[in-house]
Amino acid sequence: MKKVLFILMTVPFLMTSCQEDFIEKVDKNGLNSDSFMQFESQAKEAVTSIYDPLTHYGMYNWGFMIFGDGPTDNIENDWGDGNWGPAIVNIHNFNWDGSNTFIVRRWNSSYKGISRANFVLANLDKVQNFSSESVRNQFEGEALFLRALYYYNLVSAYGDVPLITSLLSPDEINNISKTAESEVWAQIDADLAKASTLLPASYPAEEVGRATRGAAFGLLSRVRLWTKDYAGAESAANAVDGLGYSLVSSDDYVKMFDGRMENSSESLFETQLVAGLGGLWNAHATEQSILMHLYPRLAWGDYMHPRRKGTYDIVDIFETGDIRREASILVPYEDQLFSPTLGEMRTFPDTETHDDFRSNVVNNEVYQMRKFISNDDNLWGGPAGFREGVAINIPVVRYAEVILNKAEALVEQNQLPQAESALNLIRVRANLPTVSGLTQSALREQIKQDRRIELIFEGHRFGDLKRWGELSKIADAGLSYGGQVNFPIPTQEGDINPNLME
Repeated sequence: MKKVLFILMTVPFLMTSCQEDFIEKVDKNGLNSDSFMQFESQAKEAVTSIYDPLTHYGMYNWGFMIFGDGPTDNIENDWGDGNWGPAIVNIHNFNWDGSNTFIVRRWNSSYKGISRANFVLANLDKVQNFSSESVRNQFEGEALFLRALYYYNLVSAYGDVPLITSLLSPDEINNISKTAESEVWAQIDADLAKASTLLPASYPAEEVGRATRGAAFGLLSRVRLWTKDYAGAESAANAVDGLGYSLVSSDDYVKMFDGRMENSSESLFETQLVAGLGGLWNAHATEQSILMHLYPRLAWGDYMHPRRKGTYDIVDIFETGDIRREASILVPYEDQLFSPTLGEMRTFPDTETHDDFRSNVVNNEVYQMRKFISNDDNLWGGPAGFREGVAINIPVVRYAEVILNKAEALVEQNQLPQAESALNLIRVRANLPTVSGLTQSALREQIKQDRRIELIFEGHRFGDLKRWGELSKIADAGLSYGGQVNFPIPTQEGDINPNLME
């Protein structure tokens, strides 16, 4: 699906809260919500449209990192220029309010995806003559998986949120109340469990990128850690083990993040991004991310550095020899990169090849993020790279995470040898020594440390600290953490529906 545009349908999906009665009017001369999804091709279009909000700013375009790493000890971010800079800095500095554009965009995009999933689920039985029962099952499974993923992004960020699993009228939407977090998690679990029975294990090459059985089980293993269902998390992770996934080699590790090895054997689910489609500055019209804001050759692209501030140095969390350090973080004048232009290894920053690196990189004042930076040195932030955006897929669920989910579930069940065995798969790939004979407490801390390093900058850190009850570690790293646990519900939603602010 990497080369397939996400189809934005013309049927009237519910996008966000609305008050106008004209939304209910029906165009009797063309397709509408009553006449659509009569045929399998239309059902496929409807299902494909559910994927689209994943590429929006608040989701896996850039928001995954802003929410998941931005307000944590992984990041420093003092740069607040332009339209988005102040919003990113405010999230980083815990100056959270309901008008923050990313807080609004995460909410809107999630419910946009949920409403599309609900539309598909409500109308699948209208479709005439599916080519096979497996196709119908696949469409239902995709809708359930994606609804669960959108709800995961909501409940993990905001806590109590409205749980909507059917099509509602504008009046019903505008008067809905929040649902307890526990009920939302239960629905996510149920959706993923059912999706795992409906989805195929794999797809033909032209359909790669759609949700699979492995994606459902993988996300389910994460969700059950949130709800402390450790036996269930272990079971879901074990189900992934039987589906043919494998860790890529140490040599290939960085390739999963720089565009050279998308949809690898380690990938359970990625947000598929495509270059050259235009609309870069319109979250509803692009299939690219705006991660060029991290490029070291853009004078204004000075956002979200790996944290190196005051007495805190993130490089210190890596053990000697860990290949993930250089694959995740570039230390100026210490690390080297291969230059496709020159055909040789070059020290970063290579000022002989490019004379426009940011001054704070050249002066060794900041570290540079390595993940999600293209391997093509001509696109490291020059004018072409800025205008083209970034088409590197964003990993949503990786097999490495599932192994770590399993290790955590096992250690919490006091199955220590089995937990060590799972963790050692990750450590061996990182070229680190194995662990053995650790106490439950020590092994738990080692799993947390390897999880942080393995998944760094992929949007997991804040959620992990939150579910572990360890958000105070943010303050320990020198950030101005004010005790926040949940992001505020967007102000505009409360203006329409005061029930959401109760």
